[in-house]
Amino acid sequence: MPILTVKTDKKNINIEHGAAIIDVCETEETSILFGCRDGACGACMIRVLENPENLSPMEEHERDFLETMAAREDERLACQCKVLGDVTVEVSE
Repeated sequence: MPILTVKTDKKNINIEHGAAIIDVCETEETSILFGCRDGACGACMIRVLENPENLSPMEEHERDFLETMAAREDERLACQCKVLGDVTVEVSE
């Protein structure tokens, strides 16, 4: 089982391979906030600190939104990410 580490919360969460971060955060208390739930508001922006290759590939919609927000290269929208292996993230400021 992959481990989602939320460094902001000092929390390691065992999850199923392919689980969406947004679904995990519905059952686990984290500091990752969600607004629109479909990648249009930016409330759930996270920084990927370790193993970015263990998140689902970025789709065009997310890439376009992050570009508009002038996001850093290591930032993703948590609502758009599925976990494929161990990964460490923190809430982006």
